[in-house]
Amino acid sequence: MIYQVDHHKVQVNIQDIQENHRYIGMMSLDELKSCYQQLGIEQTSIERLEDPSLFHQNMIIPAYHYYYGLIHLINARDIFVKKDTLALFIFKHLFLVVVIDDEDQHIREVFQSSTDDVLQRDVSITRLVYYFLSDLLAADYRYLEELQNEIEELESHEEDAMSFTNQLRQLNKELLLLQNYYENLMTIGEDLEMNHHHIFEDDDSRYFEIFTRRIERLSKNVEMLREILNQAQTAHQSREDYKLNKTMQFFTVVTTIFMPLTLIAGWYGMNFENMPELKSVYGYPAIIVLSGIIVVGLIILFKKKKFL
Repeated sequence: MIYQVDHHKVQVNIQDIQENHRYIGMMSLDELKSCYQQLGIEQTSIERLEDPSLFHQNMIIPAYHYYYGLIHLINARDIFVKKDTLALFIFKHLFLVVVIDDEDQHIREVFQSSTDDVLQRDVSITRLVYYFLSDLLAADYRYLEELQNEIEELESHEEDAMSFTNQLRQLNKELLLLQNYYENLMTIGEDLEMNHHHIFEDDDSRYFEIFTRRIERLSKNVEMLREILNQAQTAHQSREDYKLNKTMQFFTVVTTIFMPLTLIAGWYGMNFENMPELKSVYGYPAIIVLSGIIVVGLIILFKKKKFL
């Protein structure tokens, strides 16, 4: 569907498009294939949208008289769900959104809400693009706050060490993917700022600079979350090392206490005939008392040294 948006949002046919008017549109990839020549889109642009090697890349490319790009949206709250995918075609007089994958209808909802709201202000194609891209990422700040709360809650409710470590690794993987995602979007914003072939109005090109800075802030937020996660991991590792050291210290003390007893047992287990204690009536009790004194004495010593 294509709308003329000079003053009002009026649906028109593709053959009615004229360069002295402004238009916005949204269609599926199959619909675009049937009419791309009428829109002045090159076949190579369509082929690139279907290139399997680009299925996970975000890009924007300037053609001679338009921009075309591919964006795979990541849900910052659950980055492993299936991604929404869309293509953009931006002319001086036309902004076209091509929906490639949108099971949750997110792209369509953003397109309708952003264009309906912005058109009331009688804005240019440049600002229509800016507001649409900004609205696509509007919820990301809230999602990142939820991720931060999840990290803090995980740290404060640490129980099972293995489960805690697995969750940390999962969160770290998510944040790394998010950071790469925002860096790709920053590249798109910077390319739009370049305004190749003067597709955008010079006065409005600053909006893409604002968009780039917004993505940069999201990227810095992700970087901050990665630092918090690293601190949580370091604190967790310190606690685990402390527990291990306490356990090793306990076993060292026990080993030290029983070492003299082992020496005595080995000594009197040699069964030499001339050992006087073997024939003494008090030999066995004396060894027991001596062993007890050694154990008690070492325990008192270790307690004073705060080893126990």
